[in-house]
Amino acid sequence: MRKLTIYLMALALASAATLDAAGIGIEGSPAFTEENHLTSASGRSRFLAAALAPSFRRCSSHKSICLAPGSPGPTCCHGICVDAKTDLRNCGKCGTVCRFPQACCGGKCVNLLSNKQHCSRCFNKCTKRCVFGMCNYA
Repeated sequence: MRKLTIYLMALALASAATLDAAGIGIEGSPAFTEENHLTSASGRSRFLAAALAPSFRRCSSHKSICLAPGSPGPTCCHGICVDAKTDLRNCGKCGTVCRFPQACCGGKCVNLLSNKQHCSRCFNKCTKRCVFGMCNYA
């Protein structure tokens, strides 16, 4: 029984190595790479994605790193680079949280269901009024 277990484990490791060498993931998707690890639909947890985040997202020691190309945004809030014009947890400035059903549009929390200047999405202006996210409804 023990030999059978060892044989099956060796077979599983050999098949995994073969699939990995061919660039095929477990479910037939492309193998995990540094470029696609944050947007991968392979079931990785958000905590693992945060731990493997590129270094430019962490700005606690050097705030100017947020200005680098590829950074999520130019503002450093609580040690993470964010875009204060669109970030729901840091809208306009660090720590300003937009409540549901608000969105952060241009650094201001707005209600997309009733705001005439931001109806259903940011900067979608209505001529008369915005009702339930629809322009000029009824």
